[in-house]
Parts: sequence; C-alpha cells; structure tokens
Amino acid sequence: MTPFDKWLAVVFATVNPLAGRSVSIPLGLGLGLPLLSVSAVAGVANFALAAALIFSIERLERFPRIHAYLEKKRGQKLTRFIQGRGLLYSVILGPLMLGTFTIVPVFQALGADKKRMLLYSLVSAVLVTAIFAWVSPFILRMMKQYEILLRLFFPAVFKS
Repeated sequence: MTPFDKWLAVVFATVNPLAGRSVSIPLGLGLGLPLLSVSAVAGVANFALAAALIFSIERLERFPRIHAYLEKKRGQKLTRFIQGRGLLYSVILGPLMLGTFTIVPVFQALGADKKRMLLYSLVSAVLVTAIFAWVSPFILRMMKQYEILLRLFFPAVFKS
C-alpha cells in the first residue's frame, strides 16, 4: 500500500458515516502514519464534511415543500435552546456519541445559525479529533491484545 493510499484510507474513513474519526485515527496509526499528521488530516476532513452538510441543507431548504416541513418542525423554544448553549454541547458532545452525519443536519434543519454551526463544527473538529488522537494509541494496543481472540472467533478474516 502506497503512502497516498494510506492517507486516502484515513480521509475516507473520516467521512464515512459508520466510521468517522473514532476509526480513522486508529486506522492511520495502524497503517504506520504519524499521530499528529493523522489527527490533522482527520480534523480537516471532518470539518470539510460538516461544512458540506451545512451548505447542502441550506440549498435543500430552497425547495418549498422541504422548507415548509422544516418550518413546521422548528419551534421557538427549541430554536432558542439551539442558538444558546445547546448548539455548543451538541456539536462538541454529539459527534463523540452520534457523529457529524447525525448532529450537523439535525441542528441545521432545526434552525441553527449557519455561521455558528460552522464555528462550532471547526471547534468540534479540533477538540473531538484531539480526544480521539489521545485515545487511539490505547485502542490500538487493546486491538493487538485481543487479536488472539479475534483469530479464534473469526478465522476467515485472518486467512493469508
């Protein structure tokens, strides 16, 4: 596997809805890439994903039926919560638990301010990526320790 392929795997794992940074950073470390570089690439890829989602939802809202549906779902109380502390908590804590693919579209559809969403997504890309970068070496060590059990229960995966 060439170095370009390794970096491409990290980027695709980051923007994959089922994987994200929790998989891409340990993957990059497992492929022998440096931790700081992998973290930076995962953070940038995640922020690019969040920005793309924010601008895509804005474009979708131009359709009258989608706009009417979203306006019906937006409530004054919920919008005040999102514009206040709820947005910060949800964009920072949400990606840890649910991922960017879930949090950004939901809060954007519920009426979050686009500029705030971009700012908090950038903060999220930095903080959450740093958390995963800190935890990834431990995850990698655990994976190596449990490799024997994995070989026992999933021998087909490890056939050479």
